Amino acid sequence: MITNIQFNSDGFRQILTSDGCRELIQSVTDEIKDKADANNDRGGEGFASTVQMGNYGGGRYVGYVSTTDKKSEQAESEDKALTRALT
Repeated sequence: MITNIQFNSDGFRQILTSDGCRELIQSVTDEIKDKADANNDRGGEGFASTVQMGNYGGGRYVGYVSTTDKKSEQAESEDKALTRALT
């Protein structure tokens, strides 16, 4: 039996730009940030999480976790505080 599947671009765009998708990405991004902060033995402000609308594929939410100061930069570069938060 042959089944035809039709890709619904507008439907996927609605999902990828929905509040629910943004909230899910924010939740995961915050979880990674919290783990990176827990791995940070160097002090400072720690890490920050951000979610914004990206342009890839016509637009969708993208989450970022980044350093905030020299101590968090050092925690990542020397101790891999953020990298370890991803496993």
